[in-house]
Amino acid sequence: MMAITAKELDLRGSFRFHEEFATGVSLMRKGLINVKALITHTVSLDDALSAFEIASDRSRAMKAQIAFS
Repeated sequence: MMAITAKELDLRGSFRFHEEFATGVSLMRKGLINVKALITHTVSLDDALSAFEIASDRSRAMKAQIAFS
């Protein structure tokens, strides 16, 4: 927090289940935004634990997805 204050930065966050989440899903459904490039790994449900391990390492992954099919 000291670095943010000293550099006079604005810190903004969002909660994924607030109203912007519905807007984002709507835009994806309409094909207006493509988020596939953000998914760096897809892991089977049987390997779900490894998906969380991959996702926790930001040097390896941006978004790890669990495939349920």
